[in-house]
Amino acid sequence: MNKKLSDRWFKEDREYKGEKLRAQKAESNKALLNSTFIVRRLKRILEEDLEKTLAVEEDFDDPAWERKTIAAAAERKTLRRVIKLLP
Repeated sequence: MNKKLSDRWFKEDREYKGEKLRAQKAESNKALLNSTFIVRRLKRILEEDLEKTLAVEEDFDDPAWERKTIAAAAERKTLRRVIKLLP
């Protein structure tokens, strides 16, 4: 797996400087990428939730359809942002 992680994953490491920062960041990167079990499951859960938001748009007879559709679109956007952060 050769995926570049967002810098947001390394906020805690910023207290280090110079060579210590590079070493800590490399260690953090290794630990994050090796935690694939939980990440894979979390990603699957989020993708399932993303799919569920599409079902809301199919219920045209609901009087609050437009409001629910807008809310579902916002939820999808949020879920995609979270999924994008995952390694």
